[in-house]
Amino acid sequence: MMDRSLVNLHKTGQILSVASRSLLQQKLRSLLSVLGVVCGVTAVVAMISVGQGAKRETVRQIEQLGTRNIYIKAFDLSPDQAARARERRSSGLSITDLQRIERGCPVAERVGCLRELKVPMLGASEEITPQVVAASANYAELLQVPVAAGRFLAPRDDQGKNLVCVLGDDVARFLGKQGQVGNFIRLGEHLFKVVGLLNRTASRTGRSSAVPVRNYNEMVFVPLQAAGLLTAADPAPSEAMPTAHRLTEIIVKVAQGEDVSAAARLIKRIMVVAHHNAQDYQLLVPLELLEQSRKTQRTFNLVLGSIAGISLLVGGIGIMNIMLATVSERTREIGIRRAVGATRGDIQLHFLAESVILTVSGGIIGLLGGLCAVGLIAWLAGWGVALSLWGLFLPLGMSLLVGVFFGLYPARRAAGVDPIVALRHE
Repeated sequence: MMDRSLVNLHKTGQILSVASRSLLQQKLRSLLSVLGVVCGVTAVVAMISVGQGAKRETVRQIEQLGTRNIYIKAFDLSPDQAARARERRSSGLSITDLQRIERGCPVAERVGCLRELKVPMLGASEEITPQVVAASANYAELLQVPVAAGRFLAPRDDQGKNLVCVLGDDVARFLGKQGQVGNFIRLGEHLFKVVGLLNRTASRTGRSSAVPVRNYNEMVFVPLQAAGLLTAADPAPSEAMPTAHRLTEIIVKVAQGEDVSAAARLIKRIMVVAHHNAQDYQLLVPLELLEQSRKTQRTFNLVLGSIAGISLLVGGIGIMNIMLATVSERTREIGIRRAVGATRGDIQLHFLAESVILTVSGGIIGLLGGLCAVGLIAWLAGWGVALSLWGLFLPLGMSLLVGVFFGLYPARRAAGVDPIVALRHE
C-alpha cells in the first residue's frame, strides 16, 4: 500500500512538472489567459477587506453606544418646524420627559440625560474648541466613560449647585497645569473647579452619520443644575419651558437585553403622547442598528460572492478557450504520447493539471495584488480595512475550483482524441 502511494505521488509530481514546462513554453499566452482570474481575485480580496473593515467600525461605534441603551435625541428645528411643534403644544425634549420615562417604563434600569451648552471656555482657540455639556451624575456609568483621575459628577454636585467640571483628555492636555484636578477654569462668566479627568478614548466621529458617537476627549462636563448659569449664550428659551429644563439627549439603560425592543416601543408611545405627535425628537436604539448592520453585511457578502462568481466565471471561460486551442494545436503531440504508452487518463490528468496550475497561479498573483490594493486603499483613502483568513483563502479556493471545472472539458476532449488520427495530424 505504501509503495503504491509513493508511485502515485511520483506520477503526480511528473504530471505537474511536465504540465509546468508546457505552460512555460508559451509564457505570454499563459499570462494573458490568467488575467481574468487575477483581476477577479484581486477585486474580491480588496472588497472583502474593505467590507469587513467597514463592518468592524460600525459595530465598534454601535457597541460604544451600548446595546442595552435607548437614546432620545432632540432635533435642531428650523423656526417653521419649531412653530409647528408649539402648535401641537410640544416644547421639546425636557426634564419632564425624563421623569415620565422613569415612571412609565418599568424595565428601565437607569435614566440619564445630557444638554449641550454654547458656552465659551477661557483659553480655547481654533486648535481646540471644547464642547461644554451639562450631564446627569449617572452619565459616566451609563456610557462607560472612563475616568483617569479624580471623579465624575456626583448627585451632591446637583444638590449643592456646585460649580465643578470634568475635562476630556484633549482639553486637559491643552490647558496644561490649569487643567489638572483641583484647579479652576473659566466657563462663561463663572469659575469651575476641575474634579476629574477622563481617560483618552479612541474617537472616529464623522465616519458614519448613522451612528453618532461623541468625542469625549474634547468635552467638558458640568452638573445639570449649573446649566442655568451658563445659558447666556444659548438661544431664547421657549415660553412653554424654562431654559434650565431643556435637554439635548436622554439615555435609558434597560435591565435585560431581551427587553430592549419592548422598552423602545413603550418609550415611543410615552413620547408620542407627551409631545402630541410632534416630531421634535429622534428615538435611537443601538441594538436595532446592530441587527440592521448585520443584515446589511449579509446582503453585502452575497453581492460580493456574486461579483466574485462573475469575475472568476469570465476568467474560467478565458482559460477554457485557451485550453481548447492548445488541445487543437497539440493534437500530434497527444498522438505521440498515446503511441508510446500514455493512457487516456494520463492525457486527461496532464491537461487538467495545466488548467489548475494556470488558475492557481492566477489566484496567487491576484491574492498578492489584492493585498497591495488593500494597503493602497487604507493609505490613500484612510478607510478602515480588515484582513481575514477566509477572505484570503476563499478566492484562492474558488480559483482552484474554476481550474478544475473549466479545465475538465478540454482535458476530456484531449483524452478522447483518436491516436491514429492524431499521428496523421499536421
